[in-house]
Amino acid sequence: QNQDKQNQDKQNQDKQNQDEQNQDEQNQDEQNQDKQNQDEQNQDEQNQGEQNQDEQNQDEQNQREQNQDEQNQDEQNQGEQNKKMQAEAILNALQKKEQINQKLKISKSKTRNLVKDW
Repeated sequence: QNQDKQNQDKQNQDKQNQDEQNQDEQNQDEQNQDKQNQDEQNQDEQNQGEQNQDEQNQDEQNQREQNQDEQNQDEQNQGEQNKKMQAEAILNALQKKEQINQKLKISKSKTRNLVKDW
């Protein structure tokens, strides 16, 4: 009977040891799962941060390109305006020269008329 009790105690101890080992394994599995979840979350956050940075960089690049396009357009408009002003100045000069020529022609023709009348 004492032997049976010792066997029973040993079985109980073995069962307890097995339960503790199972609990330790389960705890280890949970810790590993938690670590894996944390690693995945960290990776997701890092990927999101990189994606946000990429988007910000793209936005800045787009803004620089838009500013450059606007500056180029302004320079082109300024160049066209300068050409137009130069063309107008040349046209005005030609018109003034033509007026002077007409006045000279008129004054010469009047002089001739006067010479012929005398």
